[in-house]
Amino acid sequence: MPMVYMLAQLLRIPNHKQLVHFFHKGTCKILGIRVTEHGQMSTARPTLYLSNHVSYIDIFVLGQLPAYFIAKSEVASWPVLGKLATFQNTLFIERKAGRAKEQMKILQTHLAQGNSLTLFPEGTSTDGVHVEAFKSTLLESANLSNGQRVAIQPVTVAYTHYDGQLIESQEIRNHYAWYANMPFLPHFLGLMPRKKVDAKIYFHPVCYLDEFDTRKECANYCQSLVAAQLTKLVAGDVN
Repeated sequence: MPMVYMLAQLLRIPNHKQLVHFFHKGTCKILGIRVTEHGQMSTARPTLYLSNHVSYIDIFVLGQLPAYFIAKSEVASWPVLGKLATFQNTLFIERKAGRAKEQMKILQTHLAQGNSLTLFPEGTSTDGVHVEAFKSTLLESANLSNGQRVAIQPVTVAYTHYDGQLIESQEIRNHYAWYANMPFLPHFLGLMPRKKVDAKIYFHPVCYLDEFDTRKECANYCQSLVAAQLTKLVAGDVN
């Protein structure tokens, strides 16, 4: 699929970017990930999706959203994952204080053009049962100079069932959660034969940055929604 995409891009075939979504759907099928959605995905353009981060497979699960991913610049050099991220036009951000304004301008330009973005504001991946604090810095990108409002939608991602049974053991969950110092290749090779995992995406109501006194307040609000819903989902409650 990446080769087909590059060829379509070179030939400027209309709507070739839709191939990225087919790639993610196909990868989920190959890995045996069954994705179900709950809530209403924002149809506003642009939308800044804020999701918790459990694993590299979040990319395939959330890759079906009509948005560009935002990733730290180091990801571009990662084996396999870096190439896949580049393939889908991920925006790589350098988290250096000296380049903060320049990086923010890139994000704001994309949003001003009507392009939606997906951000993992924890800045790291977790064990799949809790959510770290959301960093608020990149939320400033939703503050556009032209006055256009950017919809912000919190999103919860959870891996809930294996082979039809609720995952209650962290040992089993660790086949899907990729965090701390887990090496990539052994984790990926261990994931491949397992199949039959249920991934749930929960879309929370949209909010806007100007509804909060500070972007930190907005980040905390979004994090609280995502964390509370994650607790419900891993317990088997999808309501």
